Amino acid sequence: MKMNTTKIVLFSVTGLAVLVVTLLLIFRSPSADLDPLAAEAEAGYQVATVYVTDEGFSPDHIELQAGKPAKINFKKPSKLTCIKSLVTRELDLDVPLSKGDNIVTLTDLKPGEYRYHCGMYMYYATISVKG
Repeated sequence: MKMNTTKIVLFSVTGLAVLVVTLLLIFRSPSADLDPLAAEAEAGYQVATVYVTDEGFSPDHIELQAGKPAKINFKKPSKLTCIKSLVTRELDLDVPLSKGDNIVTLTDLKPGEYRYHCGMYMYYATISVKG
């Protein structure tokens, strides 16, 4: 009888663990995985995502509003690209880019066109800040 009770308890604990993991996978928030800037948008930041690929920056032009802080995710899906950094003298940035999310915060944006490029000066893109 002792052996049957141990098997029942073990089976119950295993079943409960499988149920908990399944529920967590079903009900977890997908927005946190898909958009790491969702909370920042709710907090009043302008947000944008620029994909960094072996073909450059996409989109290669984004627009922001002056006077409102912004967070840009330079998302690099693969490390198999020659783009290793993001450089702009106009915004005083030299940011190393790793695989995944690379979030850059811009504050006190003034109206104008800001050009940025990869560290090897091969790929260029622009940020337009409108007044």
